[in-house]
Amino acid sequence: MSTRYEEYKDRVHFKGNTKREYVKTKVKESISSLIEDSQYGFTISVYHKNSKNYTDHEVAILSTKTTQEYEAANIIAPLEVGLEKGTLFNWDSNDWIVLKKMFRPDQPGFNGIAYRCTGDLKWIDKDTKELFIQPAYIRSGRITNALGVTPDVNRVFDNIVMHDTDWNMMAATQRNLDFHPEMRFILNGQAYRVTNVDNVSIDDVSILSLVDDKLLDTDDRINGIAYADVYEYTIHNKLTEDLKLYAGDITEIPIVVLKDGVTVDEDYVLESKDPSIVEVNGKKIISRGLGSTEIIVSLSKNKTIFTVIPVEVGEEHVPQEAKIYIDGNDYIEWNTSEEYKLSNGSSASFEVDCLSKIRKTIDYINPTEEGSEGVKISIKDKYSGTFVITAMTEQGLVEKTVYIRTV
Repeated sequence: MSTRYEEYKDRVHFKGNTKREYVKTKVKESISSLIEDSQYGFTISVYHKNSKNYTDHEVAILSTKTTQEYEAANIIAPLEVGLEKGTLFNWDSNDWIVLKKMFRPDQPGFNGIAYRCTGDLKWIDKDTKELFIQPAYIRSGRITNALGVTPDVNRVFDNIVMHDTDWNMMAATQRNLDFHPEMRFILNGQAYRVTNVDNVSIDDVSILSLVDDKLLDTDDRINGIAYADVYEYTIHNKLTEDLKLYAGDITEIPIVVLKDGVTVDEDYVLESKDPSIVEVNGKKIISRGLGSTEIIVSLSKNKTIFTVIPVEVGEEHVPQEAKIYIDGNDYIEWNTSEEYKLSNGSSASFEVDCLSKIRKTIDYINPTEEGSEGVKISIKDKYSGTFVITAMTEQGLVEKTVYIRTV
């Protein structure tokens, strides 16, 4: 060992057996100092793609580089945090995605650039009908070269080669092989169509090229979901009026989920606007105090499908009964049949009024002098039209409108 190296060791209080080990130790100490002893230390929640949950970690965020306010952040973290390109994390009430990693040989910590996610990509799986939401960094495509160069002193890294296509928007998000050209997304009320998916320019990142597309009647502009018509679900409180409880009561709201007017078995979640009056415990609610509040019931796989149920907690128990309605499909396809019955299964006097001149057959199910168990409507040609079904029940007249599908 040279005399100069011995002096060097003594001067800097060498830690380790080699220069490389020394450098690693000092870098780790520097990262720790930035996080614990400076104003640059922050807590972020890192998203784990496989387990689909978040874990909190301490990191250093030194600065932001902006073409718009707070768009890019320089983040430094210990290796155990697990930051790599494509990682999503939450910081300062925003989602961020790591798109660049600063080049260092045998780097003992992570140093990179994260971009603030400026929107969500929402799409519905064509098989499961489940709604997926994925945060993304979305910008005008003309400036995507800003992602093409890693700011390192020694070398240029991770140049992005975009395909030569007619695009005016881009979205960078955690890699997802479900993305494909011709997918449509609604962003800020405007429809865009994917023309190209780049899964190779940045590790674990998908870069989508998008062009303007026409809005369709089936698009949900408010919630930003294309082809939202596959979600023809409604959620109903089966009671005849708002829910009334007494203090200390524990009950399950009689909820029914309908798809196209037919009762289906879909999971839903409850949320109380005021837990001090009504607390939610799974599918049950517990009245905790006198007063009024509301329970939000939403579809588990798509929170944009919901209903709000007013709840009143009083000092006395108020008996309530289930609402009777006509259960059956809201639509009848060409040359098919559909059956309609009361939700409580009882007999009633059914009537069917056809508002169009159309060939049809109406059959009553198990008819008696008092009425029938239901009605069966059969369509025999390819014309549009509307039926109105009514039934006289113990709660009065109930009505259902049925439409003929022409497509």
